[in-house]
Amino acid sequence: MNKKLFGFICLIICAMTIQAQDISLNDIIEKKYAAKSVAVSNMMKDGSSYVAISEDGLSLLRYELKSGQLLDTIVNVEKTREHQMKHIEGFCFNEQENQILLWNNAKPVYRRSFYADYYVYNRRHNILEPLSENGAQRDVCFSPDGRMVAFARDNNLFIKKLDFKTEVAVTKDGAINQIINGTSDWLYEEEFSTTRMYEWTADSKYLIYVRFNESHVKEYALTEYYCSMPEKSDYQYYPGEYRFKYPRAGQDNSRVSLHAYQVQYRQNTQLTLPLDKEDYIPYLKATKQANQMAIMTLNRNQNEFKLFYINPKSNINKLVLSESNEAYIDPTYLPEIEFTSKDFTYISEKDGYRHLYLYKTNGMLIKQITSGSNELLRYYGRDTLNNLFYYQAVDELPYHRAVFVSDAKGKQTRLSDKEKGVYSARFNPGMKVFIENYSSATQANRQCLKQAKGKTIRVMEDNAELQAKLMSMKLPQKEFFECQAADGQKLYGWMLRPQGFDENKTYPLVMIQYSGPNSQEVLDEYSFDWEYFLSRQGYVVVAVDGRGTGSRGEAFRKQTYMKLGEMESADQAAVARQLGALPYIDENRMAIWGWSFGGYISLISLMQDEAVFKAAISIAPVCDWRYYNTAYTERFMRRPQENPDGYDAFSAFSRIDKFSGNLLLIHGLSDDNVHPNQSMEIIDALVRQGIQFDMQLYPNRNHSILGTTYREHLYRKCFEFLENKLR
Repeated sequence: MNKKLFGFICLIICAMTIQAQDISLNDIIEKKYAAKSVAVSNMMKDGSSYVAISEDGLSLLRYELKSGQLLDTIVNVEKTREHQMKHIEGFCFNEQENQILLWNNAKPVYRRSFYADYYVYNRRHNILEPLSENGAQRDVCFSPDGRMVAFARDNNLFIKKLDFKTEVAVTKDGAINQIINGTSDWLYEEEFSTTRMYEWTADSKYLIYVRFNESHVKEYALTEYYCSMPEKSDYQYYPGEYRFKYPRAGQDNSRVSLHAYQVQYRQNTQLTLPLDKEDYIPYLKATKQANQMAIMTLNRNQNEFKLFYINPKSNINKLVLSESNEAYIDPTYLPEIEFTSKDFTYISEKDGYRHLYLYKTNGMLIKQITSGSNELLRYYGRDTLNNLFYYQAVDELPYHRAVFVSDAKGKQTRLSDKEKGVYSARFNPGMKVFIENYSSATQANRQCLKQAKGKTIRVMEDNAELQAKLMSMKLPQKEFFECQAADGQKLYGWMLRPQGFDENKTYPLVMIQYSGPNSQEVLDEYSFDWEYFLSRQGYVVVAVDGRGTGSRGEAFRKQTYMKLGEMESADQAAVARQLGALPYIDENRMAIWGWSFGGYISLISLMQDEAVFKAAISIAPVCDWRYYNTAYTERFMRRPQENPDGYDAFSAFSRIDKFSGNLLLIHGLSDDNVHPNQSMEIIDALVRQGIQFDMQLYPNRNHSILGTTYREHLYRKCFEFLENKLR
């Protein structure tokens, strides 16, 4: 389950009124009030320039970092030799920067994966050629020497040798819903955020890849409808089906194995690793050694991590690093392991907070680089010449972020400006300059180019026009506050009072939340969200991050382990009671809103021992963790066979006799993540209990329910429901 989904949804949906002038939902859905930024798609190895796609999509343009001035045109696809493209959607340079992969016509598969038409551009000769004439490609990658390109198609891997313009099949046994070579299955893509499951060795002699056998994994079928979509015209009179493999908690996963392809001799070899048949191989990473690949594994419960080196020539593996945890190891930071010829960095929370560690290549600990309660959130990389480590971390309070640098002795220095808010960075390849993005609840995004020591070189975008417009609206401001969890622990939240707030009046309350493990909704950053529309309509809107959410250390984050739903729903109810005691909030008119994990918490919030909320909006909810996928669910709950009481305790089905309040249930019928059958089962359970509720289904829409018309309909439905139930 994507913990960032709710933030993404809120960022593009809201509505407001500027004094007497209304702003439509459609204006906001089309991002009329989104902050601008300078598109820096690729920073060049020269350290002084970057490349971006032109506004017309026909060219790659190179700009000077320090001034922003246009330097030259790298390629114009209407002026290339051999072939032309109609437009550019994306691009990638090889290591030598003399050839470029360009692509267009991208068609999504799942959340991150896509097929596209790829082209190879030779800068020296101005020649543009299709990567392959045999169909669209996905997960495309240059070899380190820049002379080959690997790609996947139809569950098989291929190599294009650019010198000879030949295409070689690395594998041939790929088959839909059976065998996958070199790309992830649905589960790995969704829960390990990875799609490319192959890597080149540093010398370009081997391609190391993971093979998935999903033939024994159970299928799920999504019904597809015509719904005026030309690409689905075959389903105008009879609906179709899309079938894919989806392992539910406690059921069989794909069986994975590791393989090496020797490029010169075209030989495939299965590599030997000491794995249990249910272990995960979530990530591969090339080291600086020619005949060495780093392989990362997790056991089924994801509480044991191992890092191996394997030599594809000798097929000998070596265990370099292992770590175990009483609960689970968060895989999010495993891909950020960074190798040099002498050492590597690794992110762990073994001291109670997430921090950066430095190890020798043999796995011996050199030093803990970062420390303290301001735990690391993103690792940006290392200046190897000066042995400096750059990262984003919590800045005193959990809803603030800043950019830091640490030297090899562990001395940490804050690089961001004095203003509080959320700072993030993107460094150039040499780690000499970085682009910093800053925003706060009252400041639209500001983008600056900075020296590595933190000195501003230039402001790239300050969104001054947008900021002035926002100021003229005289919007209510988010007020950050502290409150108490159900057990008395300190929680953080923000409140948005109605425009024209009168402390002598009482207002309905809407709590918006996601609540999932390691998530955060309470951040001091710019967003023009759904809550502003509600506040303009006379609602007090509040978000609170309960127990189990992020940026407060391992103990706070993992206290929900084995019992998802219990603390999260209790905390939302506890805070609602505290807010209901305020003189300006009507405790009899309180609602809760959520999507995905947040939809689950909204749903079971109407099933508490004591009724608190009059209404709940539950979008794409999990209803019982047995219905959700293995990797996510078992990370936090273990398997149902090991933890039946934990699964039962806060299943919506087991608590339905406690139901009290008004429910709006919403689901997309093409949701490949939280399947619509979860909502169908809870619908049946509610009906059997004689419970009336409101419902909205969206055909051919996935977990995010995208599309301007659909999004506007969804949010109008939510608002009308709140008006009907809380007024």
